[in-house]
Amino acid sequence: MGKPLSLGKKLKYPITVNKLLKSPGDSFAKGDAIFEYSFKWKKEVGDAFGDKWEEEITTIVSFASTADGKLLRWQIRPGMVINSDQSCAEIDETCSHAVQYAGLCALCGKDMNETSWATDTVDAQRAQINMIHDQTLLSVSQDEASRAEEQLQRRLLKNRKLSLVVDLDQTIIHACIEPTIGEWQRDPTSPNYEAVKDVKSFQLHDDGPRGLASGCWYYIKMRPGLAHFLATIAEKYELHVYTMGTRAYAQEIAKIVDPEHKLFGDRIISRDENGSLTAKTLSRLFPVDTKMVVIIDDRADVWPRNRSNLIKVVPYDFFIGIGDINSSFLPKREETPKVVPAPPPIAPMPDTEEPTETEEEGAAEGEARVKREVLKSKATSTNITESMSALEELVAMGGGDDPTVREIQAQEQAEFLEKQLKERPLLHMQQQLDKEDNAEGEESANGTADESEHTDDSAYNHHRHHLLKDDDNELAYLENHLLGLHRTFYEQYDKALINAKGDRVAHLRPGATKKVHMKDEAADLQIVPDIGEVMPQIKSNSLRGTSIVLSGLVPLGVDVLRSEIAIQSMSFGAQIHTKISRKVTHLVVAANRTRTQKVRQATSYPHIKIVNQQWLVDSMSRWERVDETPYLINIHREDKSTQPELFSDGRSLDDSSGDDSGGEGHSSHDDADMPDDFEDGQSPIEGLKDVDWSGVDAELEEFMASGSESDSESVASSTSPHSPTEPPSKPPS
Repeated sequence: MGKPLSLGKKLKYPITVNKLLKSPGDSFAKGDAIFEYSFKWKKEVGDAFGDKWEEEITTIVSFASTADGKLLRWQIRPGMVINSDQSCAEIDETCSHAVQYAGLCALCGKDMNETSWATDTVDAQRAQINMIHDQTLLSVSQDEASRAEEQLQRRLLKNRKLSLVVDLDQTIIHACIEPTIGEWQRDPTSPNYEAVKDVKSFQLHDDGPRGLASGCWYYIKMRPGLAHFLATIAEKYELHVYTMGTRAYAQEIAKIVDPEHKLFGDRIISRDENGSLTAKTLSRLFPVDTKMVVIIDDRADVWPRNRSNLIKVVPYDFFIGIGDINSSFLPKREETPKVVPAPPPIAPMPDTEEPTETEEEGAAEGEARVKREVLKSKATSTNITESMSALEELVAMGGGDDPTVREIQAQEQAEFLEKQLKERPLLHMQQQLDKEDNAEGEESANGTADESEHTDDSAYNHHRHHLLKDDDNELAYLENHLLGLHRTFYEQYDKALINAKGDRVAHLRPGATKKVHMKDEAADLQIVPDIGEVMPQIKSNSLRGTSIVLSGLVPLGVDVLRSEIAIQSMSFGAQIHTKISRKVTHLVVAANRTRTQKVRQATSYPHIKIVNQQWLVDSMSRWERVDETPYLINIHREDKSTQPELFSDGRSLDDSSGDDSGGEGHSSHDDADMPDDFEDGQSPIEGLKDVDWSGVDAELEEFMASGSESDSESVASSTSPHSPTEPPSKPPS
């Protein structure tokens, strides 16, 4: 079947076909006249000083072909009146221009941007799909893209593989440019020497950031177990890199994680080829079909169209507080607050018993872990509360791919990197730890004056707490998920293939081979399972049967049900509610805000497990509901309910109508710490009629003199039963 040759929308319709200039079998070039037509129009005539009128003019012109080819058959005839754009002929086109490079056809070499008065389109529109990792100038047509993907899928099926798209920063590596890392690597006496001794480094000499950050050293820490993970997964998946870093940066990382060039090869996409500053899409690599593609990334929000193919990993944050050095232009990440572990309890010890060396090291390590997490929490909270940058405002207005935005992005990236070089946040955090260690050492020395020799430098260095620790195990879970997903996919494919052949009975016969060997048989692509359906089915079993309420984990003004943590939880099978009721199974609370109204309400239901957010993070990381016991929060004795469930029919404590569906913006009110006066539905203004107003001014003056609460969000936490500023238990008479 040939290609239809359209008339275009620019002709003066209606037109009348007068004469056909070509016969079937004739060849012609673009621009050659192939038939004649006429059209009528009106012209104003008359002299300059007399009357004027319109005369109808008939004009005969030739139609110039918009393509090269050979005429197969006409779809018009002489005398035919045509009122709008339609196909006039079917031709065998000389070149389809299906592959183009930099505006030229890669097959015939013609300019694809030439325009014709008879057409509204240019040939460049025939091939608009970029499928090559490192090229944006090379594009193909939809038909060519479909053929290429079909060949890829058949090759993967034959080798029993899938495609895996891998993000770099905070997914499989963590990067920073702070010179302190290099100094610690060269100093064996540094407490962080063991943690950073295997950190790799390189310099970039490209068109990246200028100024102070130009030519700086990048320090790269690979996620623990990365070499084993990639080698194992490469047996089941064909690996692709997709990063928001520059191409030069991505290539340097590839040299580190794939030094032999066997895992990723040249399958690397950077932001230079992505076409967007704010989002990633599988259509950049797989424009027709994504059924055999899996993604691993620490951010889900940058994959708005491919979330069903995504495995979101826990961000790798080895360099505390640095974050992703290539995402300064992206929308701020919706972070889940970090859990700061409590200090390990110190068991009482008889005066005559000395602590063993192992016990001392364990206590020191527990203390160091707490200090590290506190510093990490402070660094993270500082980054989250930054105001929206000028670039983000432009991106929000829809100008993400504008050259102006790219220029601002480059400037902000340079400023972000310069900040690390100038402020050295890691160095300052380590100095803070050293300062605390020194203070503790001096305090110990003052208490044991007879043992002054323990305060020398060697002893102090031995007990210095290190800032960086490499105890991440995310890749072990991720490896299990990917291998299990691969196994499930091919089990479903084999079953579908057997059923499609109508040979189920034959395969059940004794001695028959039940497994189909793809090396010997062509794959039927129509029955290939879709990863976008297989993976959500597996994930949804993880938290199935749980009904979760979130407290203190969603930013103010954000609808709970549309927050990232809620969307992720629902993808694992959990149901998200906004109010406490008998149907709720878990209350997930921010570890730094455990005395909220929801906590108080949940204590009325003994079956509700009140846990910190790490339980939810770990459950989603492991794809299973983990034991809640280590994550249970300690309920303050004043918050423990002494009443039975207020309603036995499942209605919520704060809404007797039983409507726990919630609505947009409820989180900011539901999570607030509530004064005692509001409990049991009692309003604090009920007794105002009986108040002795003559003493109010005196009470207020006394209260103001004694100081007020500094934290409006923690009223219940900041008062104690014996506080001098606590309101009287009974109203004044």
